[in-house]
Amino acid sequence: MGSVREDLRDQVVAIHETATEAWSDVVLFIRETWPALIVLLTLLILALWIADPAPPRHVSMATGPAGSSNEALGKKYAAYFAEQGITLKLVPTEGSVENVKRLQDKDDPVMAAFVMAGAAPPHAERIQTLGSIDYQPLWCFYRSPIPIVSPTQRMSALLSKTLNVGTPNSGTFLLAERVLGMLGIQPDASNQRHLPDAEAIEALRKGQLDALCVVDTYESPNVQKLLKIDGLQLSGFERAEAYTRLVSSIEQVSIPPGGLDLPLDRPSQSMDLISVTTEILIDERLHPAIQTLFLMAARSINGKQSFFSQEGEFPAFKDSSLKRSGEAETFYEKGTPVLMEFMPFWLAEFIRRVILTMLPFFAIAYPVIRSMPNYHKNRVRGRINRMYGSLKFFEQELISSYDPVEKQAYLNRLDSMERDALSMKVPKSVSSDYYTLRSSIDFVRNCLVRDGYAIHLQSAQPVPQPGFFDREDDCDE
Repeated sequence: MGSVREDLRDQVVAIHETATEAWSDVVLFIRETWPALIVLLTLLILALWIADPAPPRHVSMATGPAGSSNEALGKKYAAYFAEQGITLKLVPTEGSVENVKRLQDKDDPVMAAFVMAGAAPPHAERIQTLGSIDYQPLWCFYRSPIPIVSPTQRMSALLSKTLNVGTPNSGTFLLAERVLGMLGIQPDASNQRHLPDAEAIEALRKGQLDALCVVDTYESPNVQKLLKIDGLQLSGFERAEAYTRLVSSIEQVSIPPGGLDLPLDRPSQSMDLISVTTEILIDERLHPAIQTLFLMAARSINGKQSFFSQEGEFPAFKDSSLKRSGEAETFYEKGTPVLMEFMPFWLAEFIRRVILTMLPFFAIAYPVIRSMPNYHKNRVRGRINRMYGSLKFFEQELISSYDPVEKQAYLNRLDSMERDALSMKVPKSVSSDYYTLRSSIDFVRNCLVRDGYAIHLQSAQPVPQPGFFDREDDCDE
């Protein structure tokens, strides 16, 4: 029992001594290399916060008019962002044209927006796209007890009476003007109204308008209200495919028979509409991690099947006229970052930043850190070698011009050398050289104490006997 106890005590003592020795080495290492360590730490902090800054905790996004699908969609995105610890502030606007202007204004806090494809100039400055997320058809309603079959008569019903085409900063106004221009029609400006969508729907309901056009999704509250108003008919586009060939941002979508109201078989036959896609446009300065978060939200919210899209169809690049975000291209190629699939956004982003920053940092820091122990070791070894040199010259002096009267002065010089040696902090790797130095100092002292150098001067040999550094014998021979 006693041997087990003693063995346990020895183990504890050994562990304590090892830890103490290791701690002493660490303290000594820090004392010797602290200037370089401070420089490396400063470089690391600068790399973390300048080379790859942390993503913002608050982001502003422009949506659209009240009652639009973009307003409702923005609320879903805000909820998704909140789950990830990011506040997405929604900014209501007149529509896509205003959203593009705000993104291009470097002083505007808006950093992202829902924008109708084609609303932004091709390759617009300061703007990038994260991709398309949904279809937004051009819905044109007109007052009539029954649908008008003739396209010419239907167009006349739309244009000859009061028609709301949206506010000048809306995507509806932009697309309606573009379609009419493609048809070579110069609309009567006196018949046009430019009310916000919500106000226009109320005016239409009260009989103050005869027709209305709006660009929005099938699921939007505004479109659903229009579909339920009695006496309104939806205008189709029989030549929808022609529009898609002429304008790259225009898509063709179809409503099957009975798609709007199955019991009433509305419409009674397949109806084609022209449509644009909803784009997530960003200020090119938007943090890459927030771009990825927008794409994750788009895949979660817009990746499901809708009235006009199939599951997994969105998000995707559909508008080729816009500059693509590099982060989005990586996302579509490789999918959601692995860390963000299993960790909270803030933690995954922190780890990503650390990895991306630390890899190039350690490419520089690693050889510097590796060289630090050698730096300390070489510095101590250099001091030992200099003391060896001083000791050798001192012994050569004793051999060539020893003066017995100065014996005490000689011993004092040796004592000074030994004090210098004792004051040195020596790592284990050079301890053998250190103790050899001290042994050499003792050797020269013993020769002095025993008058070995005086005997050497009195020797009759024509060639002086070598000193400590030049011979193998000792002072007693």
